[in-house]
Amino acid sequence: MAGKLITMGKVKQILQLSEQGVSQREISRRLNVNRKTIVHYLAKTEELKFSKEDLLTMPDIELERLFSQKPVLPETNEEYQYLESLFPYFKKELKETGVTRYVLWGEYRSGRPGGYGYSQMCYHYQQWLISQKISMRMAHDYGEEMFIDFTGSKLRYFCPHLNSVAEAEVLVSILGGSQFNYVEATKSQRIEDFVGGISNSIHYFGGVPKVLIPDNLKSAVTTASNFQPALNESFLSMANHYKTTVCPARPTHPQDKALVESIINLVYSEIFAPLRNQLPYGIDGLNEEIRRLLPNANKRNFQNRDYSRLDLFEDYEKETLKPITMDRYEITQSYKLRVDKFYHVYFNKDKHSYSVPYKYAHKRVKAVTTPTMISIYYNGIQIASHIRSKEVNGTTTHLEHMHPSHKYVQQWEPSHAYQWGADVDPIVEKYLQNMISHCSYPHMARRMFEGVKDLYKRYGNQRLINACDRALGCNASDYTTLKNILSNKIDLLEKSNTASEVMLPRHENIRGSKYYY
Repeated sequence: MAGKLITMGKVKQILQLSEQGVSQREISRRLNVNRKTIVHYLAKTEELKFSKEDLLTMPDIELERLFSQKPVLPETNEEYQYLESLFPYFKKELKETGVTRYVLWGEYRSGRPGGYGYSQMCYHYQQWLISQKISMRMAHDYGEEMFIDFTGSKLRYFCPHLNSVAEAEVLVSILGGSQFNYVEATKSQRIEDFVGGISNSIHYFGGVPKVLIPDNLKSAVTTASNFQPALNESFLSMANHYKTTVCPARPTHPQDKALVESIINLVYSEIFAPLRNQLPYGIDGLNEEIRRLLPNANKRNFQNRDYSRLDLFEDYEKETLKPITMDRYEITQSYKLRVDKFYHVYFNKDKHSYSVPYKYAHKRVKAVTTPTMISIYYNGIQIASHIRSKEVNGTTTHLEHMHPSHKYVQQWEPSHAYQWGADVDPIVEKYLQNMISHCSYPHMARRMFEGVKDLYKRYGNQRLINACDRALGCNASDYTTLKNILSNKIDLLEKSNTASEVMLPRHENIRGSKYYY
């Protein structure tokens, strides 16, 4: 496994276990990560100008940028790797009559003449056996573990949305040291219900255990394995949020979760049995009934003991849990999206478009969502963040994301035109007021104002004032009239207050006024 890339979620697990004082060998065993890989990432952490606290709170996508280079590890001892691969075979064969370590060493050296000597082989085999014994130990120290599982049976409730009886899943969380437990009904075992229930468990206990031990349901483990299970990214993100680690129970190994199985029997007798003939209204009503019954289950004394789970929790375990210094976790999910030419990303879950800075148009980005927020990243750097909208086919745009010319259009108001006209001359201001007031479409009013500004640049201050004055005299209030006055130089003609008297020549065809009497 040395040199193999690991996820940033697992890197955070390494950092957290190191902070807890766990040895590198133990970290390697728990996470099934080669020790040289662990040494590399811990050394890389020392080189970075960030504290471990900063790295643990950093989003995975940003942390990945810091650890983007593939770990450069020393050469591995191929001979030892080969010998170690034979140890399970040795352990099996040593049970056979007449088979000794010396016999097995002879078989090994016959195929590998340059391999380890007998004493070296025995030493490495003995160390391997010791490590196998340690890996099988199950301890339930106070503040160490929280076991998580769903009950096999379900509770019934009346669902108002379906207008019928529905069955609820029942999530049980148990602290290993005191066996103090939390029970919650959920609509399903889906990741959002599962993670929400675990978050509620942690806040109910008032502290965070060092390790979460779930069963191998899909909301926790995407690929089950005795050696290296693949964890659900959303579940791992929740664990990192509370600064705890995850170690799923092994499949087909019920002894790994024997404690939770015994507590589930208690839940059946203390909660399921009293509710068997009841039908609470809604999932919230069902959880109210569970919260009413749960204290009795935790207060009941252990068999043949004069103390209860609550006593052990209050006296010993509560103080060993890590304090909750962070907000309640909101589940996150990530999506790969492309920015359109309008510098927005369309998020299909919301059927809504969200803006990013215009320079990222046509780029591929990563969107990370919570139930209330959507954050957008490019190359590991956050470039936008929005409150999620329920407006179907709507658009959310931040002004700071817009191109300067687009921002001007978006922010333009008639008052901008009036102020500009007042700065030129009151006559220009009055003309603009008349022009814009007669235009019912704001964008057309803006375009005509931009046309007036263009005339100002072409013909100058005084000619524009004269043209506006002459147009007002004609009761005109549009851009075209103003443009024609300036292009035809009508504004340069002298205005006359009285009509010129025209003297007509005398002519015999002119009858005169006397003709009409």
